[in-house]
Amino acid sequence: MARKLYKYLGSELADVALSHDGATLKFSLPREFNDPFELFLTVDHNSPAATLAFYEEAMGEILHMPTTCFSSNPDVVPMWAHYGQNGRGFVIEVDEDILRTELGEDGVIQDVMYRDTIRDELGESLARAQYRQKPRDIYFLRSSVYNAAYFTKATCWSYEKERRLVLNDATKLLQKGGASILPISRQCVTAVILGSNLNADTESKLRSFAAEIGCEVYKCRIGRTSITPYFTDSGGSACVYVGGAISKAVNSCRSCGEPLGEGDRCSWCRIQDEDRRVAAASNPWRLLDATGLLQDYISSMDSIGKS
Repeated sequence: MARKLYKYLGSELADVALSHDGATLKFSLPREFNDPFELFLTVDHNSPAATLAFYEEAMGEILHMPTTCFSSNPDVVPMWAHYGQNGRGFVIEVDEDILRTELGEDGVIQDVMYRDTIRDELGESLARAQYRQKPRDIYFLRSSVYNAAYFTKATCWSYEKERRLVLNDATKLLQKGGASILPISRQCVTAVILGSNLNADTESKLRSFAAEIGCEVYKCRIGRTSITPYFTDSGGSACVYVGGAISKAVNSCRSCGEPLGEGDRCSWCRIQDEDRRVAAASNPWRLLDATGLLQDYISSMDSIGKS
């Protein structure tokens, strides 16, 4: 199964990110990212001065290379909240194999590792280069440092489940409105995922682009039995992200449509009128409210500990 990449975007980018030809990816330099410690995890900053001086001499300044970021998953709630504008945005699903073919040798796609200290092999590589002072050791050190710089981030960012594309040849980038963009073909775009709170006009526009591209359209849904979103396809069937792809749910609630592990109705839809009647009869607040004492009771409870 081809690996998929997921690009979370704000609704204002609907006309920019998609077209009848395919999609465009915006590239930025690490200094422009929202992580102030980008490129930070390349050396132990508490190393002896002599070691840091050698690292500085061997590495010089790390080049800032055009980079674009994806997530490995389309159902990450913080990603929908931040980059997807609290569900008012959308996600583009990209086929990584086709994208790799189009890029050729011009870019590297790799998972980001999350850690708060440098990799052990980096320290060992630096010590070896400093001790032996051989050109090939500096060559290997530089390769390791660049890999760590672009594909390592602090653990506080791990929710992003980031997979990153770094270009080593920026000649294919186009400049548009002050942004560096890379057009990718419609074959790369395998789905468009609409945010749960996307406005109707933008949804209609994205569905139109998807129809021209010939890709699937999913709608992100917020259920009541799981903290992970699910999706519905164009036919309204419930879908889930599992095994690296979005696929139809094996089972779903016959009333609300939410995916289920077992049974034919979710726990909320199983509630009957009799259940609600019993619950109401056993609620002591209803008795207090009926006798006009509820607000006094709440006020007295609120005052406990305040005096």
